[in-house]
Amino acid sequence: MARSVRKQLRPGGLSRAAAAITLAWWQIRLSWRLLLVVGTGMVAAVLLVCTVPLYSQVALSAGLRDALSAPGESSVTIHSIAPLISQQATGKVAEEIQQEVEQNIGQFLASSQFSAQSPALLLNQGHLLQLIGWSMSDASTHVRVLQGHLPQNGGKTLEVALTPQSAAQLNLRVGMAFTLSLPFLDGVGNQQFFTLPLRVAGTFQASAPGENFWHGTNLSPQQLGSYGTLYPLLVSNNSYLTELAAASLAMSHGNAQNGTSLENPIDFYWYYNLDLAHLDIDHLDDLSTGLNNLLVNVSDQPIIQLYIDKTTSSGPADVVNAYSDRVTVARIPLLSLTYLIAGLILFFVSLMSSTLVERQAGAIALWRKRGASRDQVFSALLAQSMGIGLIALVVGPLLSVLVARLLVQVSLSNSDQGALNVILADPLGAVFRLCLTALGTVAVSILAMFFALRRTARMDLLGRGREAGRTARGAKRIRVGLDFLLGAIALLGYALSTYIAAPGVLDARTRVLILPPLSLLGAVCLLLSSMLLFLRIFPLILDGCARLAGLMRGAVSFLAVTEIAHTPRLSLRTTLLLALTIGFGIFSLVFSSSQAQRIPTFAAYEVGADFSGTYPLATPLKSLSPARQEMAFTHIPGVNAACVGYTAQTRGAQSGVDAPVELRAVDANAYARTAIWTEQDSSQALSPLMQQLASQREIAIDKQVVPAIVDEATWKTMSLSPGSLFTLSDLNGTVNYLEVARVDHIPTVNDSPYASGTSDYVAQGGVLVDFATYQAVLQQVMQTDIPLASTTVWLKTGSDVRALQSVRSALASGPAHLLNVNDLRAQEDMMRNDPLSQALLGVLLVCAVTALLLGLLGNLILSWLSARSRLVNFAVMRALGTAPGQIANVLTYEQVIVYATSLGLGVAFGILLSYLVLPTFIFTVPVGSMLVGSGVFYIMQGVPPIQTIIPGILIALLIGILVAICIVIVGMMVRFASRPILSNTLRLPGDY
Repeated sequence: MARSVRKQLRPGGLSRAAAAITLAWWQIRLSWRLLLVVGTGMVAAVLLVCTVPLYSQVALSAGLRDALSAPGESSVTIHSIAPLISQQATGKVAEEIQQEVEQNIGQFLASSQFSAQSPALLLNQGHLLQLIGWSMSDASTHVRVLQGHLPQNGGKTLEVALTPQSAAQLNLRVGMAFTLSLPFLDGVGNQQFFTLPLRVAGTFQASAPGENFWHGTNLSPQQLGSYGTLYPLLVSNNSYLTELAAASLAMSHGNAQNGTSLENPIDFYWYYNLDLAHLDIDHLDDLSTGLNNLLVNVSDQPIIQLYIDKTTSSGPADVVNAYSDRVTVARIPLLSLTYLIAGLILFFVSLMSSTLVERQAGAIALWRKRGASRDQVFSALLAQSMGIGLIALVVGPLLSVLVARLLVQVSLSNSDQGALNVILADPLGAVFRLCLTALGTVAVSILAMFFALRRTARMDLLGRGREAGRTARGAKRIRVGLDFLLGAIALLGYALSTYIAAPGVLDARTRVLILPPLSLLGAVCLLLSSMLLFLRIFPLILDGCARLAGLMRGAVSFLAVTEIAHTPRLSLRTTLLLALTIGFGIFSLVFSSSQAQRIPTFAAYEVGADFSGTYPLATPLKSLSPARQEMAFTHIPGVNAACVGYTAQTRGAQSGVDAPVELRAVDANAYARTAIWTEQDSSQALSPLMQQLASQREIAIDKQVVPAIVDEATWKTMSLSPGSLFTLSDLNGTVNYLEVARVDHIPTVNDSPYASGTSDYVAQGGVLVDFATYQAVLQQVMQTDIPLASTTVWLKTGSDVRALQSVRSALASGPAHLLNVNDLRAQEDMMRNDPLSQALLGVLLVCAVTALLLGLLGNLILSWLSARSRLVNFAVMRALGTAPGQIANVLTYEQVIVYATSLGLGVAFGILLSYLVLPTFIFTVPVGSMLVGSGVFYIMQGVPPIQTIIPGILIALLIGILVAICIVIVGMMVRFASRPILSNTLRLPGDY
């Protein structure tokens, strides 16, 4: 009966929950400050893991739009030729193409265009016309009409418009009519002509000739050498097709099967423009798949015999695929840094939670004394944690949209900030997609608080001391064993990552993709093992310091060290939190400095000089000697030195090895004055190396063996030794080479002896030779009197604005015109403004600021709690006659020990983490003319080698700021602790 009564009196589930909530609310009123700090940390963790995906989504989307905004890369072009014209056939093919396009990339399209263009048609001697059909309603906003009007649809005469230059050279005026002959071939190949009447409707000037609207169509007169001059005429598509269809019907006499066709078919172009303003990086895979499918499917189809033939397609599939590789690599350091700092924030949350629970230990014991069960106490404390977690789950994702927007406005250029529409167009949807990430972060935070609550909730007032004693005595061996086990696992993880990082273990692609997180894991494991060792040693060090202080005169140092040694737990928490904060701050400074240094280093390596470029196929300079070619370039204002040479992709053979090798044949007399050569390339200066090549020129020509400087990749790939002979073969023939010097790298050569794992071309070596020697030996080998023409030019120029403008203008047109021009300073500017680089630095900035603020906040709170918990001790010391200055000295001495230890550990952790992680974390972003295939892209991530830059001044400034803040904190704590009111401090609570 008694049992049944007791069961009836036990509170039910709702009653227990209500009791837990009531207890939690009572305690919130007493500990709301610490709860606010814990909540701030939890919100910061959620905010960080939500902000980084949003910010990276915007930055990566901006980068995708930039990559596709280059001329010719923002649309898909489908081309067909039409031997005869039928509007019905043209419409049917256009409909089939439209269906195929809509099926694959319809969601990414902004607009479509169609253009029918004739071949060159003879007007009179030396004057050729090209009729270019366009939609006049679309073109009207992209041209400026000077006279008359644009061509109209309908009418018996086909209207045309042309530029004023064309009108002047052709002696045509607005309103003038003339005829043009369309050549046809009958079934037996006889030429027949159809007279096409034309009338000049007006003259115009293109608003922006280079804009993507015209898709590279040139509307200005073009010189065709001996053929004369080509004059483009703008016509209306509808009228043009109508006239062509009538001409086809008339010339075939209504029978398209009789073999009649245009002598030169009409070109049909369908342009499908991508909607760059709404491209989202989250749909990159869909865009890549759709483009690849479309380009494959639209190949020789659709076609309609006699009318539409040879359908082909082209589009930015290679650009999208290359950008996909860049995004894959860029996201690794982005996410790794995010999770690293999120772990640090969770450590802060765990630390503050433990402090919060310990601060409530007295209240917990009091609840137990007054009859509260352990479950009720635990539920009350857990309710506090879950309440904080719920607030963080709601507030964090909402704030992340605002923080991401602010970060974009601060870090990205004005032209890239339009990518904000990927999250601002549907902010609630963007927040909803982050729910799982936020929920996982909150769950981990609550789990950390759960373990902190579990132990304290089981204590009662009298058992606190006994529990502490049993833990100190009984669990010490267990904790030491666990520490050694975790340390061994950490060292094993570091050893594994070090092994995988060794050259040759992984191919280039796999190495770039998995080495950064593995390096970070290995570094964290090493730091974890070091931290565990420090936790074990620190109390012993304090005991030794306490004994040493006891031998010294004066009580201040003895009291301070003894207090820390007696209660090391709080000191350890403060030390570790501040050390990790300082360590990550230093890591952030080293990271940003190294990333900034990577840009000029990489750009200089890829360009090889201030400017470089290749000759067009037909240029009069190639017929001159190398010395006269260089003289022609040095006459350009702003050019200080020039070097011409020859570059080629060859196959290298030696010891049974056949590998791709890049050849660089340069003028040894001029290359040292022109090229950029750094210690990363070789410890040997460039001038002696070039002198060595030039001095052996005559002997080498006699022996038909070219002296060669080989890089480290060639040395390893071909297993060379000093003075080894090897051969290189290309389209010019096979030439023998003699190794005369070995360097680390040859500028402009992206190679690796471990270049595998990709399907595209990747060099496995580089060779540098004298161009004159190579030219002469090749003539002997090929038995020809025609010297090999130079292909490449390197220029050394001034750095002032006037010199750069002069050189850029000369290389763009005129006798010194070059193709594939690489401009060192332009490349540096593009790399600095690239959204991917900005995204990485932006995330690093957010992480560093968050870590520093929370670390300093936690340090302030822990210091304040330490002083507050010892107020009774300080009051007793005051009552016994201790002067306030002596109490201040004791507290100052304690804090100096903690801060000095934190500072030393933080600097060590930061520099160690930088050296271990940064060589794999620095992200290289090739942009502009340096865009390459995926294989070379992965090689570029480590060629030239990454440099870790330690910014001593910035680190000293950071340490100085932290020291100043710590001094302020110590001053506040000393003032607070050294002036307690004795009566209030010594009054014990009545419940005790």
